Amino acid sequence: MELELERIKWVAFCESLQGARLTFPFGKEASVMKLSDKMFALIHFHKGVLFVSAKCEPERAERLKEEYRSIVPGYHLNKTHWISLMYDGECDVPDELVKAILENSYQLIFAKLSKQKQNAVLFSNQD
Repeated sequence: MELELERIKWVAFCESLQGARLTFPFGKEASVMKLSDKMFALIHFHKGVLFVSAKCEPERAERLKEEYRSIVPGYHLNKTHWISLMYDGECDVPDELVKAILENSYQLIFAKLSKQKQNAVLFSNQD
């Protein structure tokens, strides 16, 4: 139950980002967070472990993987450009850093959107 609460917390955090939306292209087990039509986070369970995956600059990803046991190359994603945070009962990554990683992923995706799509995000109405 504790890991399910972690999943809910990170999905809710991602949904709070302007224009972000929750999708389920891989089934209800995998929460895919998108900005426009691009994924910026994948939050899912595999064999009792919660994975929170995000896009990351390769150099930053290497530093994070060296510093934190719970940060590994992107699970089922491009290992150069994605990292995964593993919650297997404990996670040595502070919540503030998880938020920063997810926000960074969001910004990386936002920067790659066309100006028209960026404007659609910026002017989207979040309730």
